[in-house]
Amino acid sequence: MALEDRPVAEVTLLVLLAQSVVIAAILILLPLLKFARKGLRVPNRGSFLIYFAALGLGFIMIEIALLQRFTLFIGQPVYTFAAVLAALLIFTGIGAGLSDRFGTAPRKNLRTIVPLIMVALLLTALLMPYIFNAALGWPLLGRVVMSIVILAPLGVLLGMPFPSGLRIVGEEAPALVPWAWGVNGFFTVIGTVGALILGMAFGFKVVLIMALLCYLAALSAVAVSGKTDSDRSLS
Repeated sequence: MALEDRPVAEVTLLVLLAQSVVIAAILILLPLLKFARKGLRVPNRGSFLIYFAALGLGFIMIEIALLQRFTLFIGQPVYTFAAVLAALLIFTGIGAGLSDRFGTAPRKNLRTIVPLIMVALLLTALLMPYIFNAALGWPLLGRVVMSIVILAPLGVLLGMPFPSGLRIVGEEAPALVPWAWGVNGFFTVIGTVGALILGMAFGFKVVLIMALLCYLAALSAVAVSGKTDSDRSLS
């Protein structure tokens, strides 16, 4: 189908996606290629980069899907963005701080944290319609408080995988740390527009499913990198 035959919103998002890829590549990936090229020569680089890419995509897809769902509940986009984004930022920050206390073996911790995220996301998605129906008649402040309560446990869990992954990379491949930040940021940027396109085309339930698959890919990448390290130590 010709581009001019597509809806204006769809064309705009596709153009925005292309712009995001180009600008993020220029501002994030090109400096890394110039100043941190040695990071691409470390062991397990592929698994680690997949891990941080999957985290970036998965997190932003969850965020976009939650913003859409809570806009229907809270009713006003301005208050929704303020409440949902603030709650996610605060509680992911708390989760990042608590990740140090979760245990001293970050790779082992991730095998618990990532499945917990997937379970929490499924429970949140399943329970939200019932909670929303019960609380839809509440005053605005009550709906905002309820939104924060719903997001708190998921937010804490979402804040743990990134610092735990950075700890693993810092111990096993320090030269890859700038790439971990960069790849995560790159996929977060393009994932924002990608999530909107997926949501408009297939619905935001599909976006949440894709987010689950991203976290599953991250867990698999951790397992592969750990297995490679074990094989190397035995050889």
